[in-house]
Amino acid sequence: MNNIEKVFKSLKKNNSKALITYSVAGDPDLGSSEEIIRNFISSGVDIIEVGVPFSDPMAEGPSIQLGHERALKNNISLLNILEMCSKIKMDFPETPIVLMGYMNNFLSLKDNLFKELKKNKIDGLIIVDLPYIESEEFLKKLNEEGVDLIRLISPTTTDERISKIIASSSGYLYYISLKGVTGSNLKVSEELEKRVSKIKKQTNLPVVVGFGIKDAETANKMSKCSDGVVVGSKLVEEIGKHSSFEDNLLKQNLMSIIEDLKVGIS
Repeated sequence: MNNIEKVFKSLKKNNSKALITYSVAGDPDLGSSEEIIRNFISSGVDIIEVGVPFSDPMAEGPSIQLGHERALKNNISLLNILEMCSKIKMDFPETPIVLMGYMNNFLSLKDNLFKELKKNKIDGLIIVDLPYIESEEFLKKLNEEGVDLIRLISPTTTDERISKIIASSSGYLYYISLKGVTGSNLKVSEELEKRVSKIKKQTNLPVVVGFGIKDAETANKMSKCSDGVVVGSKLVEEIGKHSSFEDNLLKQNLMSIIEDLKVGIS
């Protein structure tokens, strides 16, 4: 049983839901990214998603796009990010770390990608623009190294395609709660809740919900029909207001956001 499975099994046993955070590696700098993630884990975050900065993050809203831009100015490479994650895992070996990025991010390592992920103790991978035709082969190679391939499902994904996505996924499924980009305002509707519940009936994989979750209220509503929630834009927006994690106000504000979200899903 890998770390992601262990987390969701433990949460289910305790009738709890997962809190998953997203931040961009290298924003505002790599050292600050590491400290931010360490503080997230120490504050009780269940799974860490680490954004790999990319020049054209098409799925991201303004806040996260700016986070990618800030990180790219620091010339952060995928190997730098893997090294950072490996250092964090030395102190928090059981907390899953999932890299989230685009195909070009990961193609930079070519055939070494899968071994590097294992070597640096990465638990999962989300590739926003992974073509379906390549997903089965990717899943096979990742699973051979003990790494999960987490796939995205959107409000416009057809039932037929959902079945195919489930078949080529592991770890958990990430449901995009709204049409559009990250950071958009989420309206929790009965239709959204029904759709998430329908997906959960089709698979034994946990289903988490992201995009538009900013506070205790939205986290609470979405956690009721899912296995967990992902918050990103709210955190990245706050990070963008500060030049370094050495700024005590950044620490305080990020922890305040995390505590608010934890109340929401409890």
